[in-house]
Amino acid sequence: MPTATPSRGSCAPRRCTCRPRCCGRCCRLDWVNRGHPPPLLLRQGRVASVLDSPPDTPMGLRLGPAAVLARRQLEPGDRLLLYTDGIVEALTPDGERFELDRFADFVIRWEADGVSAPEILRRLIHSILSYQRGQLQDDVTVMLVEWRTERHRRLVL
Repeated sequence: MPTATPSRGSCAPRRCTCRPRCCGRCCRLDWVNRGHPPPLLLRQGRVASVLDSPPDTPMGLRLGPAAVLARRQLEPGDRLLLYTDGIVEALTPDGERFELDRFADFVIRWEADGVSAPEILRRLIHSILSYQRGQLQDDVTVMLVEWRTERHRRLVL
């Protein structure tokens, strides 16, 4: 699972959509909504928050400095679930959507069972392919990021 680490150098908000700033004791997430669905903040086995923010110029269009930079304080162990609309808008041949609740529940359920992040995401993609009977209708991209402190690293080893 990717780990949020202290920032080195700079990453201008016009070039990225999400940037953690961590010091080991605290971590602040700065992000810009460039046209993707809002990330989900997962904390202690549930969706703690939908990180909604006002939209800015979509990616791919003449980007200038971000008009709105959203911020959120994170806690050790927090996970961010970032995704494209192809996940939640996936349709069965009968027109039933995969939906946000099903998506979040899928990830949280497998996480609670101790399944690794890469395996959860692999299962999710297979589930969406199956849901659409093997025919993707849109881009499907998902990323699960966790903030781990040195204490968390020692517990994992």
